[in-house]
Amino acid sequence: MKSTKIICGLLLSLIGFSSCTDLTEEVYDQLTADEYFKGFTDKDVPGALGKVYNDLKMLYGGFDAHTAGCYLYTNEECSDLWVTPKRGGSWYDGGIYFRLNQHKWLYDDAHFLGNWRRAYTAINNCNRLLFEFTNAGVDNDMIMAELKVARAFWYYILIDMFGNVPLVTQYDIPEGWLPETSKRADVFKFIVSEISQNMEHLADKSYGRWDKNAASMLLAKVYLNAEVWEAKGVTYWDEVIGLCDDIIGSHQYQLEADYKSPFVTNNEDSPEIIMGISNDDIYDGEGTFLPHLWTQHWKYQYHAATITGFWGGCCATPEFANSYHSDDKRFEKSWMIGQLYDNTGQFGTPGAPMYCDPWDPRDAGKLLCYTKDVPLFEGDDIPTTGEQTGARLNKYEVKKGALNTLANDFVLFRYADVFFMKAEAMYRKGGKVATQDIVNLINDVRKRAFTDFTGDKVLKVSELNDDRFLQEYAWEFCQEGHRRQQLIRFGQFTTKKWFLHDSSDSYRNLFPIPREERLANPKLEQNPGYPTN
Repeated sequence: MKSTKIICGLLLSLIGFSSCTDLTEEVYDQLTADEYFKGFTDKDVPGALGKVYNDLKMLYGGFDAHTAGCYLYTNEECSDLWVTPKRGGSWYDGGIYFRLNQHKWLYDDAHFLGNWRRAYTAINNCNRLLFEFTNAGVDNDMIMAELKVARAFWYYILIDMFGNVPLVTQYDIPEGWLPETSKRADVFKFIVSEISQNMEHLADKSYGRWDKNAASMLLAKVYLNAEVWEAKGVTYWDEVIGLCDDIIGSHQYQLEADYKSPFVTNNEDSPEIIMGISNDDIYDGEGTFLPHLWTQHWKYQYHAATITGFWGGCCATPEFANSYHSDDKRFEKSWMIGQLYDNTGQFGTPGAPMYCDPWDPRDAGKLLCYTKDVPLFEGDDIPTTGEQTGARLNKYEVKKGALNTLANDFVLFRYADVFFMKAEAMYRKGGKVATQDIVNLINDVRKRAFTDFTGDKVLKVSELNDDRFLQEYAWEFCQEGHRRQQLIRFGQFTTKKWFLHDSSDSYRNLFPIPREERLANPKLEQNPGYPTN
């Protein structure tokens, strides 16, 4: 149980009561704004900001996150690392997963509306709290700084996915007011300004909240993408290097000896996590963290002795699953292959191998054994594979007796990425010429993945180019939500080939502005390449 790490829910609940006979009815179970802010102290800050940090779960959480859209699923599904193939009559859902994988999505697909609304819901909550705290005269630089950096983070999500988006910074807007689209470069400048101006007011270290180092890492990520997000030729390599050096120099973080440690059930004390999002399998009642359900076959419940069942969808693309060095321990710590066994005796003898259900009659009699490859059945109009194929997502530990939501905190930013960001900034600053200093940074992270870090396991200066850099990012950070951004930054999102994806038009580097939002607000401009009607 991690109750000490969970930020309380927002206490500020302003509900008016009225009665036709007594307009002064006494309220016993609610706080008015005046009462709440009387004697407001630093001890009240976590509760006051609870809603803002709970909103971060929208990046990955909810029972419909894989269909209605969330940052983690959408950005990984359309990249080269994982895929959700059709398995018999399951996991097709009108083709939404195929369209993401093949870059053939439609401008009214639910994934984009879901991501858009999740982000603006969070931004609206930040704006509301800034408005309420200001009106109440709350004099607390840290709470205002956290809210502004939290808001900047959600614009970081929006600028990454949609590019040109409305900048809304006020809560008390006139009735009927509709925002206009802001240029991507202007949104970039806003994010940089908000983080830079508020960073000094943040706590030095505060787990699960926007502190100085988490904000520094966010700003470094923004700067790293400047040539994509602000303008071609505009770079901030020295700024990225400086921010990474600040985090390293704080001596508050270290790489775990075991690659798996930041992702275990009780990972909240990992010294590698710079920004984690708290989860709890008992008190998070909305199915918050469910990637294990998205991927494992339903019979995995009896293999791993869990309480929850599973849905059996996404897996590694075969190209990526087969790309690891044979001695790289990150594969088995990130993905699962091999035979599933009936370890609970559900189907007979405990420990006996299990067989496919089968969802498709062509799987009848086949062992339920996960594979790196994802072979397709022949003759199907819609590409279909077996229920047992594909390496399954296994980065976050699924404990024995696991419920349908995981208690593992979601790792948004971790220390290993600081080494990679610094290495990439140095690489790009030097005209993409590798040096020993650059390679050393990557090897500092890479070496823990091997028992014997010698020979061809050690990255050499002569081996580092754009393709190898992308592979190093993939092996280290798969399933963490950053892959689409990495591919775009290296110019390979629409050109690289992978399972069922050949190539796509360059305008697919941005997602479409959702149709429903444009119908509600005619001022919103559609991104190039997508229908405007």
